[in-house]
Amino acid sequence: MKRPIRSVAAALLVASSALPAHALTTSVTGGSFSSLAGALTIDFGVAPINNTGPVSGALPSGAGYSYSGGALFNYDASSSLPNGISARPPGSTGNFWSIGNMPVAQQGPGVVSFSAPANYFGFLWGSPDTYNYVSFYDGNQLLGSFNGSAIKVPANGDQTYARYFNAFAGASEVITRVTFTSATNAFETDNHAFISAVPEPGSYAMLLAGLGMLGFATRRRKQKEAAAA
Repeated sequence: MKRPIRSVAAALLVASSALPAHALTTSVTGGSFSSLAGALTIDFGVAPINNTGPVSGALPSGAGYSYSGGALFNYDASSSLPNGISARPPGSTGNFWSIGNMPVAQQGPGVVSFSAPANYFGFLWGSPDTYNYVSFYDGNQLLGSFNGSAIKVPANGDQTYARYFNAFAGASEVITRVTFTSATNAFETDNHAFISAVPEPGSYAMLLAGLGMLGFATRRRKQKEAAAA
């Protein structure tokens, strides 16, 4: 027995409406750093020049965030780049983070984990390739995944090209994890930035103070109304 076309269409509509809809939005901007006020910047620090491989030192971590995977590099601007390993993003200074398949030290994925969720995450993305992917998660739920075509078409690994990539979680979502993967060498980034979705203690204090003033004004108004009655 054939199912009527309208019934099939209705079933497809119901199925599609049941799929989770994500409100992650992105933008691409110039400059080497995030332009958002209040963003915490991770620039990976400065280490002795090393033109042949990863620099020594731990990946960054702090209150509410940590990094794993990949490797840090630091090249002298006057030297030739280590061919086939990694390339400094234009606009980057000091250390930068690289994920690839050689040397072993920079194998990915590179992961940024947030114990205090973020509603914004951005980074300087250099020499974009189609095999470079950045993915954003809310817990185990994928919010969105983007390759080098998100900042340049064609994404051909141009080592003279970099842009700042920004991602914003939707109103009902947060970013708890960001992963960087590359099928070959390499995915190079610097100057990461994020904004926590949880207000700082100072923000809570301002909110409570505002609520207190609102409550005080409401009580005064009611007292005046009662006296005038």
